[in-house]
Amino acid sequence: MMLQENLQKWLTDEKARDQFVIRAGTDTEVLWNDARQSKTELVYKRSYWTESFVQWSPLGTYLATVHRQGAAVWGGANTFNRLMRYAHPQVKLIDFSPGEKFLVTYSSHEPSNPHDANVRVVINIFDVRTGKVMRDFKGSADEFTIGGAGGVAGVSWPVFRWGGGKEDKYFAKLGKNMISVYETETFSLIDKKSLKVENVVDFSWSPTDPILALFVPELGGGNQPARVSLVQIPSKVELRQKNLFSVSDCKMYWQSNGEYLAVKADRYTKTKKSTYTGFELFRIKERDIPIEVLELDNKNDKIIAFAWEPKGHRFAVIHGDNPRPDISFYSMKSSHNLGRVSKLTTLKGKQANALFWSPGGRFIVLAGLKGFNGQLEFFNVDELETMATAEHFMATDIEWDPTG
Repeated sequence: MMLQENLQKWLTDEKARDQFVIRAGTDTEVLWNDARQSKTELVYKRSYWTESFVQWSPLGTYLATVHRQGAAVWGGANTFNRLMRYAHPQVKLIDFSPGEKFLVTYSSHEPSNPHDANVRVVINIFDVRTGKVMRDFKGSADEFTIGGAGGVAGVSWPVFRWGGGKEDKYFAKLGKNMISVYETETFSLIDKKSLKVENVVDFSWSPTDPILALFVPELGGGNQPARVSLVQIPSKVELRQKNLFSVSDCKMYWQSNGEYLAVKADRYTKTKKSTYTGFELFRIKERDIPIEVLELDNKNDKIIAFAWEPKGHRFAVIHGDNPRPDISFYSMKSSHNLGRVSKLTTLKGKQANALFWSPGGRFIVLAGLKGFNGQLEFFNVDELETMATAEHFMATDIEWDPTG
């Protein structure tokens, strides 16, 4: 890889601006976002730069492009030279490890024999700097489809989920009755074997520590309750587990510093005719990992969205069944209630169905996307007051810049 390039140059911009990439037709442009001037400034433009999409690496060091023959990464102060290419014919999807050390590429191939129903999948893991294949995985699509539908052809992407932190030490994949956890020293399974977990359907890594949270649904008509378990890697020691009764579905949300894990559990009522939702809140960094149960004031309220404050101790929930739901804010560390969760406020009747915290915390956008005609409310959670409202008709997506 050409290393005379300064790949972090944008971080020294005297106006502290960020760059963004936009594609239209065959053109791809990288631009400075000058928020003060409400205008953009072109950094680099190129036609036919990619054959399908472009993607920034997680820390912004590289811009990746995708081609028939494989992927490539580009970077530099304002030249965007090609730094490395990664040969993978018909590559469809790519994914960087959080510390940008590795690039995972994916392709699927229809069988040449029409009687063979199996789509073949090829996954390569490259060292980003050297371009060397560290390991490849080949198999039928069925072997890679467990755990949700996303990506292409029913394969849940990314197939491999990277362990927390910037070290890029571990990656893992969901399998049938197991989670396969690999280490990147030798790219082999830890202890040469997968972690056996009967009926596991989902897992997620702490964003900062080598801890896996995994979920096993209830079995045998409720004779065996659902459970959430926290497992330390590489020792595979279980740090904490919680049995959950009458659970129909479960979703896990990590706070960005790995301090808290919220488990949203949908439970059946006694008659099994309807469900209600509660939260199990794990305090990961405290001794013995205490767990608190939180139910909303009206526990039958449908939960529309949940989001942790980045690097913070608060979270927001959109809840309610009416067209204008309520939004409640909670704190894990309020001054009068240090070790307990407490409610800060509830905003009644909002045109919102999605939550977007600023990367720096404190501010949040309460957004009414798609059917809500793009109502946007900027809210200050320190002061618990609305700062501004705006509208972007038919808005579908929202993204903060990294500085917030």
